Amino acid sequence: MWQRVTTNWNFIRFIRLGLGIMVIVQSIQFREYWFVFFGVLLAALAILDMGCSSGACGVPPQKPTQQNTKSMEEITYEEVGK
Repeated sequence: MWQRVTTNWNFIRFIRLGLGIMVIVQSIQFREYWFVFFGVLLAALAILDMGCSSGACGVPPQKPTQQNTKSMEEITYEEVGK
């Protein structure tokens, strides 16, 4: 767990952490305390490297199977007369 927190820091992760801290500070300044939850959530997702921006939501591309490639080779065309 600690390795996940301390490694793979990139620009987007810093932006997410900064936005989370900014939401927390702004919500305290404007006394909108229920927004603190969203700021903590955003900062925690950045610190723990979770969420879609960490690549967890990516769907791997489907590899062509032998059955799919075989059916592509068997396609034949015929001309239709007038």
